[in-house]
Amino acid sequence: MIRFFYDIAIFALLILFSPNFFFKGKYRKSLAARLKGKAPQGDKKLVIWLHAVSMGETKALSTLVPHIRRSHPDAFIFVTTVTETGQEEAKKIISEADAIHYLPFDFSWVINPFVKILKPDLLILVEGDYWLNLLIAVKKEGGKVVVANGKLSEKSLKRYLAFRSFSRPLFNTVDHFCLQGETYLERFLKLGIPPEKLTITGNLKFDIPAKQGKTLSLPLEEGDKVITLGSTHEGEETLLLKQLAPFLAKDPHLKVLVVPRHPERFKRVKSLINHPQVTVIDQMGVLPACYALSHLAIVGGSFVKGVGGHDVFEPAKMGVPSLFGPYMHTQVELDRALTQAGAGIKVDAAHLPAIVEKLLNDPKLHEEMGERGKAFAQKAVGAAFRTWNILSKNLL
Repeated sequence: MIRFFYDIAIFALLILFSPNFFFKGKYRKSLAARLKGKAPQGDKKLVIWLHAVSMGETKALSTLVPHIRRSHPDAFIFVTTVTETGQEEAKKIISEADAIHYLPFDFSWVINPFVKILKPDLLILVEGDYWLNLLIAVKKEGGKVVVANGKLSEKSLKRYLAFRSFSRPLFNTVDHFCLQGETYLERFLKLGIPPEKLTITGNLKFDIPAKQGKTLSLPLEEGDKVITLGSTHEGEETLLLKQLAPFLAKDPHLKVLVVPRHPERFKRVKSLINHPQVTVIDQMGVLPACYALSHLAIVGGSFVKGVGGHDVFEPAKMGVPSLFGPYMHTQVELDRALTQAGAGIKVDAAHLPAIVEKLLNDPKLHEEMGERGKAFAQKAVGAAFRTWNILSKNLL
């Protein structure tokens, strides 16, 4: 009965949100593929399915694939994403995959035949994205379900606790959870998940190589100092540039690169900013290159409510001091780890100028913070190896 009402709820949400959520947003191109997706037929004995939502989770997922391929060279590796950016990233960086598709919508009449054709031996959910019909279908076909890089926000915890009649059967389908850290372990325990199903293996994003990716042609001169505002959201560009304005006025060699999180905002952000020292980056996949050029990184998604933060580790591992805002509820472990290591600073917008001034004018402080970031990165690697060691046991 719960699955009947679940199908109705999914259908209602699709109808309710489709005009703006799908046709104008980052999901618009994936709509048709998700409504009538056809599963590939792997001709190999072992089928391993990895699923991520968007670009960040896809990058994390990519760290597991080499371990899977080395352990099982003949396995059929299947990757799915939800967003277009995740799909593009998967095709770009996961060359070992045998097939890459969008995840079908979780209607029972769509997902059941999809899973029946694919017949996965193992489904790996990166960070979460739990779909009831998907998980039940995989279990029905004899597959195992595991979570990699697991996390759970306080908001999601409260929601799952409030709807135990739904969350209990949902999480009962998962065979094991590999979690990012202690905070998330405690939250999953509150859901009543047995401790033997929970293992802290670290954050897969720590294992993503520090690559510059695409090259950039920028109006920079010798002696310029660059501040990158990375992964910014609506309202953050104007908020942060207002705080940086006195520094730009004082130093013509200070340059700011603004990298909006979502490509559909590129045009709007460019229309908002008219300053010779500020450049809006309107390309995907160039954020690492921007960080590599930077003296400081200010990571967005953390200065406005409702987002919860982004990957503050990426600039830190390059030796670039990482600053981020107070709203980091979806990145609790990254927040804690970088702050404790002295590689990142959490600061609200009002106090940002004081921190920026110190890091611009104190070379010793800047160097120490950068070195702490690189040292932390060296100690943090290995999450992918630890995770695969745990997940591979579900294939035995």
